[in-house]
Amino acid sequence: QVADRSSKLLDRLATVPAELTLIALVLTTIVVIATKAMTGSGTPLRGGLPSGHAAIAFACWMAVTLILDDVDHRFLISSVTFIMALLVAQTRVESGIHSSTEVLYGGLLGALVALAVFQVAQ
Repeated sequence: QVADRSSKLLDRLATVPAELTLIALVLTTIVVIATKAMTGSGTPLRGGLPSGHAAIAFACWMAVTLILDDVDHRFLISSVTFIMALLVAQTRVESGIHSSTEVLYGGLLGALVALAVFQVAQ
């Protein structure tokens, strides 16, 4: 039964265009760098508003959640991915590279960009 579910998940992932997820991640990175340039905080790849690591982590969470549209255990897989994104955000704050606000903005930005890309493509 686990093999059947794994097979269904892999089949579902194979039908989603890889380009769609790649577009979401590249667009998220571009928006992060542009936002850092506009706010003048941090460098394109370190510190500042918003957190690029959090943006990418939450964009991945959103992409995984949207890809798993009709898969069994969607809630569990999405929840685990969300927790992983939260852990990425937490490490950015704990290491002192970002503030909680910068991480929050990054997470929101990443999730919204990925959501927009998947909605436009459908």
